[in-house]
Amino acid sequence: MANEDLQLEIELLQAQLDEIKNKREAEPAEPEPEIEEPPVESSTTGTSSAEPAADDESITEDLLVQFREMLDSIDKDIKDTKPSTLLIVFALGVLVGRL
Repeated sequence: MANEDLQLEIELLQAQLDEIKNKREAEPAEPEPEIEEPPVESSTTGTSSAEPAADDESITEDLLVQFREMLDSIDKDIKDTKPSTLLIVFALGVLVGRL
């Protein structure tokens, strides 16, 4: 019964995906130009309600970029570290966790 439910859900999702693809193909393809906007000063008055949403998006994008850079840096550091050092650090973590 669970397999039938999963299969039905997969078919429903596939139908939705096909519908979205068809809508996207039907729309005219107009590439949006990427324009960098200058940062909005906090002393500016009379801001519209759309500007805070743009600020939130830019902050989110900045955080994602910084997070990716941090993960890449950690990945590089782990690859450059000797396996014995990683094992010792892990063992110390287990030991301190048991205290």
